Amino acid sequence: MTESKEKLIAELVNKGLDGDMDAVNACDDKMIRAKAKAMIVKVNKGTAERPEMPAAATASSSAKGSVDLASDAKEENEKSKDINKKVRKMIEEKFPGSTEGNSDSIYIKPDDWFDIATWLKSEESLLFDSLQCQMGIDIGEETLESRYNLHSMVYDHYIEVRISVQRSNAKVPSVETIWRIADWFERETYDMLGIEYIGHRDLRRILLPDDWEGWPLRKDYQEQETYHGIMVPKVKEGWE
Repeated sequence: MTESKEKLIAELVNKGLDGDMDAVNACDDKMIRAKAKAMIVKVNKGTAERPEMPAAATASSSAKGSVDLASDAKEENEKSKDINKKVRKMIEEKFPGSTEGNSDSIYIKPDDWFDIATWLKSEESLLFDSLQCQMGIDIGEETLESRYNLHSMVYDHYIEVRISVQRSNAKVPSVETIWRIADWFERETYDMLGIEYIGHRDLRRILLPDDWEGWPLRKDYQEQETYHGIMVPKVKEGWE
């Protein structure tokens, strides 16, 4: 990691610890943002020491440092777009007709996902050996998305893959046998959004009881009145 990135992370960590999480969330570089949030959690738990706030010798050098950090973040964002375009083109050539849409993100049709995921991990020029995050989101208009952040430890490049499904047929091939960490990721997405990961060897709720009704992160979710005869609390004071 470059010195400028380390300084930016330290700056964001200090701002977050001081209550300015808006500054952390506003960072365009998703990896720097994620690392800053992870460090904030560690400091709050007492498992890591608070980093020193980067200080400049003069106001002018401070301004220059801010420009340099912003420039680095912009460069990383452009690199991320470039690798997305490169990988998308490779996927289209290897698996014709498997991609969707025209955005910078890589949208893949559900039926092709398992074969493409296997290839992304093993293809010598890519080697996406690390699934850093998998999550689901209800984007409205009856559409759910399953998203995957992949990283290559060999080449240190990142992509995000998105798979759109209709809530009436929310099924996506599981990649739990490709990246083992997907086991818990997919179970949580299933638990919260009801996306069924076909081929998962132990797909069951991970946060809620097995007999809970509904999928809490769907926009149309209606919380049940009782659970085994016990009233379900509706007051959310202190949750926000």
